[in-house]
Amino acid sequence: MKIKIIGNIWLDSIMATAFIFLIIYVLSSLLNRLEAIDPIGEALEDVEFTDLVYSNLREAPPAEDDIVLINIGRLPRAGVAEEIRIINKYNPRVVGIDSFFPYPKDPTQDSILAVALSEVENLVMASKLLNLKEEQNYFDSMRISAAPFRPNADFAFANLVTAEGVTQEDVKTCRTFTPTLKYKDEIQMAFAVRIANYYAPEKVEKFLARGNAVEYIDFKGNSIGSESNFATTFYALDIQDVFNENFTPDVIEGKIVIFGFMGDYFGDPYNIEDKYFTPLNVKYAGRGAPDMYGAVIHANIISMILDQEYVYQLDKTYQLLAAIILCYLNVVAFMWVYYSLPNWYDGITKLTQLVELLLIIGLIIYSYHWFNWNLELTLAMGVVAAVGDSLEVYNGVVKNMFTKEGRKELFSFKRKTKKVVIN
Repeated sequence: MKIKIIGNIWLDSIMATAFIFLIIYVLSSLLNRLEAIDPIGEALEDVEFTDLVYSNLREAPPAEDDIVLINIGRLPRAGVAEEIRIINKYNPRVVGIDSFFPYPKDPTQDSILAVALSEVENLVMASKLLNLKEEQNYFDSMRISAAPFRPNADFAFANLVTAEGVTQEDVKTCRTFTPTLKYKDEIQMAFAVRIANYYAPEKVEKFLARGNAVEYIDFKGNSIGSESNFATTFYALDIQDVFNENFTPDVIEGKIVIFGFMGDYFGDPYNIEDKYFTPLNVKYAGRGAPDMYGAVIHANIISMILDQEYVYQLDKTYQLLAAIILCYLNVVAFMWVYYSLPNWYDGITKLTQLVELLLIIGLIIYSYHWFNWNLELTLAMGVVAAVGDSLEVYNGVVKNMFTKEGRKELFSFKRKTKKVVIN
C-alpha cells in the first residue's frame, strides 16, 4: 500500500508541475499585452542581474594596447581624409571606418577622401544590412559608401543586430551582437570580427567555431570623455589630437585603428548620435543617457576576440530542464508541507521561495563574475516565485474539480446558499 501512495504522490507532483508551467505561460502572455501600461515594468525590463557584475564586482581591466579610436566628429570629407592620411603614415596594421559616405558630394573633397582611402593597406569600411527577410533569414539590401571610396576596401556590417533581426536602436541596452549575417547568398562578417580577422585570423577562426548565432559582449571598458563604471580602457584621439599629431608613433604602428563618430568633441554631453546603453552605464536601472559610442562597442568586441575571453551561454534546453527539475522538487516538498503541516504552509513556502530566489540570483551574478557564464535562469526564477500559490490553487481547486467528492461539496454548498433568505 505504501508503494501505491508514493506513486500517487509522484504522479500528483508531475500534474501539479505541468499546471504551474501553464499558469506561468498564461501570466507571461498577459503581462506582454499589458507592458505598454506598466511604467515600472518598462523601466526595469531591460535590467539584468549580470549588470551588477560590472557596477559592483569587477575591477577595471588594464588599458587595451592593440586598439586606438579616432574621433571624426562632424568633419567634412576632406577633414576625414586628412585624419586618415596622418594616421596612415604611422603604419597601422588595419584601419576600420565606422561611417558611411553613401553618395557623391563636393568633387574636390570626394577626390581627396578617395585618395586617402586608397593609400590604406588594410581597410575595412562599414556596411549596413537592410530589409530582413525573416522566413528565409537573410537581408536583401545593403547600404555602403559610394563607388569612388570602395576600390581598396573590404566591407562588413556595422549595424548591431540580434539574431531576430532587431536593431540595437530598438533595444535599450547593447549586450549582444551577431558575428555573421546572411546578405542574399553571402555570409558577411560583423565589422569588429572582420577587423580582428586582419589582426589575428587564428583567433577569429576559433571564435567563429563556437557557432553561436548571437554572442554576448564581454565589455572591457569605455573611452575618454564617456562616463562609465570602468576607468578608460581604450586609447582615443580627438580631432585636434590627430591634426596636431599629439601622439607618439608607437601608439599607431602595428595597431588596430577605428575611425568613428564620438561626439563633436570628447565629453560632448549633448550628442547621443550612434551612442548606446551598455552594462557599463553608471545607472543600470532607470538611466537617462546612453554611455557608449558604436565605435567603442566595436572595440570591445575586438578586444574580447583578441583576449579570447568569451561569454558562455546556457543552452535554452538546459534552461528549461533546470526550471522543470527545480519546479518538480519544490512541488514534492511543498506537497508534503501542504498535507502534513497545513498551518505552516504559507510561512514555510514563502520563506523557502525567498531563499531560493536569492540563491539563484547569487548563482547568476557570481557565475558571470567568476566564469563568464550567462546562465539565463529567468524561467527557473519564475517557477520558484509561482510554485507556492499555484500549488494551493491546484490542490484547492483543480484537484477538487476532478473528484466526485469535491464537485459534490461545491454544488451542495451552492444549493444551500440559494435557500438563505435575507430579510
